[in-house]
Amino acid sequence: MKIKLTKISLALLFVFTISCFASCKKKLNDDAFIPYLDTLEKCKIEIVGRYKNFEALEAEFDRFNEFYPNVELSYTYLDNYKGTIATALAGDDAPDIFMTFPWMLDKTSYDPLLENAENLADSKATGIELSAVNQKLLFYMDNGSLPMVPVLCAANGMLVNEDLFKKEGLEIPQNWEQLVDVCQKLKAAGYKSPILSDKYDSSIMASLIYPFFTKEIMNNPEAIVKLNKLDNSAGEYTRSTLEWIEKFRSCGFLDLEECAKLKDNYDAVIMRFFEGDVPMMLASADVVSGTKKREALSDPFTKNPFKYSFYSVPVMEKGGAVVEVPSVEFSVNKKSGNLQMANEFMRFLLRTEELNNLAMIKRLITCSTVYSFDDVYAPLGNTEHLYQLELGILDNTYSQLRMAAYRVLRNKMTVDEAVENYGNFN
Repeated sequence: MKIKLTKISLALLFVFTISCFASCKKKLNDDAFIPYLDTLEKCKIEIVGRYKNFEALEAEFDRFNEFYPNVELSYTYLDNYKGTIATALAGDDAPDIFMTFPWMLDKTSYDPLLENAENLADSKATGIELSAVNQKLLFYMDNGSLPMVPVLCAANGMLVNEDLFKKEGLEIPQNWEQLVDVCQKLKAAGYKSPILSDKYDSSIMASLIYPFFTKEIMNNPEAIVKLNKLDNSAGEYTRSTLEWIEKFRSCGFLDLEECAKLKDNYDAVIMRFFEGDVPMMLASADVVSGTKKREALSDPFTKNPFKYSFYSVPVMEKGGAVVEVPSVEFSVNKKSGNLQMANEFMRFLLRTEELNNLAMIKRLITCSTVYSFDDVYAPLGNTEHLYQLELGILDNTYSQLRMAAYRVLRNKMTVDEAVENYGNFN
């Protein structure tokens, strides 16, 4: 299934001289954009991805067309992206730019995909300057190449109904001790599940334990190497995290039966939260990105709107943290028939102004070094930020931890059994 959206701007052309191009190449990416190519050029650039709607990117098409009005840019949603992107790249109408994700990095099945990607670290060949991008979000391959660059960033945490906390006369918790105290008071006030989530282990565990675990191992590179290799003995590095989730389970703050009623991890979560009786909803920034559009679709929220924000979950004694990871990365097809223009669009997009604009419209976290927030993310300004790719923790490590911890949370495994099975979960 394909859904194609095309934008061509009718903006007037402004011609720059070649000497001006050369003199401006040294400027940083927060300066005004200066086209490098012939602004009269006519061509088509196609981007494919797994977002069904990407209005934020379409807005960038319009902005790019102010400089290159004859370039037709389109975005195509590919159904079953994991299975169809390789076929799309092998076809006669292969895309020029395609979405990639950090979880592809440690899975050999995606090696052919990444081999199709241009090395975006080679600025001399591409003309792309990466100084505006938060360098902690970049992941270089062993050979020094950079097959993907982030354009949107996400994190896991919790949506908090701030008005509900005010109604109950409670402060939003900032550390583990405060979280326990608040949840106990909320339960006493009649809230069956002070913390709620959808039913999926990925949603629950990513918010609850990834920051805890990451803090535990971030200064132990030997542990990270063993964990990434799924070395069975590396299970011991997960023990303290699993012991914490066992303690959390005993508190009874998260009702798994209530979580099971939410059948998907996006619309159902948002609409349930908007009913107004959920103090804290575990969620990803991708969920947050969908909240604004759905405010008007919720009758309870329309009748009784409330202030909500996105916080880290304060699972540690000193507070919470968020693990940031690119939500969407772009790779350039090195076999593109319009490679120069594809790189020119990437050069345009990977600037402070455009990255922040993209994040603002999509309501996700910016990948730029100028860390501006949508208001809903304001609490993250006082939160510790950890970067998965900077630390070198790969997706398979988090996946093994997630599956182990979820079994402990559901009382299906002891901590010892979960530790012993590291590397064998699937």
